[in-house]
Amino acid sequence: MIEFRNVSQSYKDHKVLTDINMTIQSGEFVVLIGSSGCGKTTLLKTINKLTSLAGGDLLIDGVSIRDIPDIALRRRIGYVIQDGGLFPHLTVEENISLLLETVGMPSEKIPARVDEVLEMVNLDPDTFRNSFPAQLSGGQKQRVGVARAFSANPDIILMDEPFSALDPVTRGELQNEVVKLQKRFHKTIVFVTHDMDEAIKMADRICIIQNGQIAQFDRPEEILKRPANAYVEEFVGKNRLWGNPAYIHAEDIMKKAVIHISKNRTVLQALQIMRHNTVDSLLVTSGREHRLEGIIWLKNLQEVKDYSASLEEYITQDYISVYADTSLQEIIDTVDYDASGIIPVVNHENELLGGLTKSGLLATLSKRYRRDSTEGVEE
Repeated sequence: MIEFRNVSQSYKDHKVLTDINMTIQSGEFVVLIGSSGCGKTTLLKTINKLTSLAGGDLLIDGVSIRDIPDIALRRRIGYVIQDGGLFPHLTVEENISLLLETVGMPSEKIPARVDEVLEMVNLDPDTFRNSFPAQLSGGQKQRVGVARAFSANPDIILMDEPFSALDPVTRGELQNEVVKLQKRFHKTIVFVTHDMDEAIKMADRICIIQNGQIAQFDRPEEILKRPANAYVEEFVGKNRLWGNPAYIHAEDIMKKAVIHISKNRTVLQALQIMRHNTVDSLLVTSGREHRLEGIIWLKNLQEVKDYSASLEEYITQDYISVYADTSLQEIIDTVDYDASGIIPVVNHENELLGGLTKSGLLATLSKRYRRDSTEGVEE
């Protein structure tokens, strides 16, 4: 766990960081982001003492970094920068081995560990072990840099805009691989970027820094839905939420006033409600909680001769419902809107909360293309 307690930093008379208070949990992926010069890289470097503290304190697992010798601290922390930070005169194997020697790994174990971490980042050891950095592409250099950072099995890994110089395809591949490695090995990763899309894709939590202070520190979903101030809203982008369907849930976009009918009503009453509202189906509920019992279809009622008959015998389960917390991405991937005019939204007690329609879904998806939209998520 990393704890920032009133951390401050100044360069000459310029205040770079002011009263930073933040806790990063063990095994968490945290992204630091903000405009150029906001202090995000300075904040990152305080963790491994590349930048000394001017005020406040920083604790790692409850121990102040002031009480941890520099060498001992840096052995516990992996560090990745642009181009991997590789020594150009050393081979890939030598770049990784040098770090392993520094942390005291027995020399006879180093070659096997080098091969292991190269395979971990999808580089064939036989092909790349003896290559020099100049012989590698940008993506390959970064893979080596990541491999080296993981090689000594540190608890914490710092990454300072490691992918900013890469092409979009390579960048996307490495983003995915780093997240997989973080989840697999449960590392605490602190990652600096200026790219909000990258932050959303990778982070468990995002810390947005404004003029050396924390403007908002929260889960990506919360930042997208509820920006803390005008700076965060502008930095994130007003329409970015709508381009991230994994963070939009059924309850955010559902129509709350859904036409439904009690299972105790009659066929005639159901037909009248359908005709009045120009629909071919009705959701059927029971009790004060409006527990969803099923659906009735117009086509199944048209041949009924006894209009006073109870609806109960005509209720079917020929429908698909979603939970309030089902993501828009899951809905897009799994729900067939041609099968029903409305998709009921329920809680985990199967109580009807609202409904989704095809037109509502299309309207939601279209918002990602509106440059000047000021619409937000319904509360």
